Amino acid sequence: MGEYDPYRLIDDVETLLVSRGVTPSRVPGRGGDRLAGAGRLLRGFGLEPRMAPEDGLDLGVPFQDRSDQD
Repeated sequence: MGEYDPYRLIDDVETLLVSRGVTPSRVPGRGGDRLAGAGRLLRGFGLEPRMAPEDGLDLGVPFQDRSDQD
């Protein structure tokens, strides 16, 4: 199974759409939808989306340190 950068796929698709006469626009706040869609498409082709390390973190969840609760 190979890897492919989902952000590159998003850029490639946008370029393809422009070359076909479509005017895509990246809707603010929908970046997660674009990333999820690119990931699903890559997996559908047997490729694993290559993710940046920061994409694997859920920064919206508070961190709870349990090191002192042994």
